[in-house]
Amino acid sequence: MAESDTGGWVRRVGASGGGRTYRKQRPLNFYGVIVLVCVIGTLSVAWARYEYRHPAAGSTTAQPRIGTTWYAAQGTSACGADQPALASNLTASGGFHALGNGAIRIAPATQAQAGTNATLDKFISRYIGLVVTSRRLVLPGPRGLPNPATTWRTGQKCPSGTKDAGKVGTVEIATWPNVGSAVPTITTDASKVRFTSNMLITFYFGPSGVTPPKPPASAIAAMFSGPTSGTTATTLPTTTPSLIPPTTTKG
Repeated sequence: MAESDTGGWVRRVGASGGGRTYRKQRPLNFYGVIVLVCVIGTLSVAWARYEYRHPAAGSTTAQPRIGTTWYAAQGTSACGADQPALASNLTASGGFHALGNGAIRIAPATQAQAGTNATLDKFISRYIGLVVTSRRLVLPGPRGLPNPATTWRTGQKCPSGTKDAGKVGTVEIATWPNVGSAVPTITTDASKVRFTSNMLITFYFGPSGVTPPKPPASAIAAMFSGPTSGTTATTLPTTTPSLIPPTTTKG
């Protein structure tokens, strides 16, 4: 029986490993899949690394978590003089409270206060009468009432009788991640200050370019005393000779 042309063509194609079009497409498809797998794998690793280093706001994997209790030391320095510790506000809502002895208790109660949401501005906003911005530093008087004697505005000069007398002051926030840190991070935006365990915080009014002092030793000791802190509630005095007198400058 005569062999058909079709049968001969099939045998020739099989012997040659496929037609020209097939031979050209097979390597392209194969290597394309390999490249795609490599790209996806690289992107996955890069994304996982980014997520680890930059957890989402309020992420449950970031500290402090709900149920965590940390402490920080806080002080205020104005015109070269340490100011009295903030009075206790343990009855205020929120997860961040002054203990009345220079320590701040950091204990998030909701996700809005935990992780990367645990920032200094949340403490300030819940403390009645306390103002810390790039323009003003206000330590409230008794019952949270405004106190001109403990109000400082960027651009004012420190009064005579103070360490920085005659020097123009600016409001800043200085933070140290721990007691052993020598160089502080300086900012004027409290929302950029994220709480860490045993950190130091100073509200500062004084000459720009000068390194603010760390909180007083008593505040640092109170921070380390942990749960025993907060038994003494202090109130700010109505007057003090080292502070700037009342001013009519608006801010």
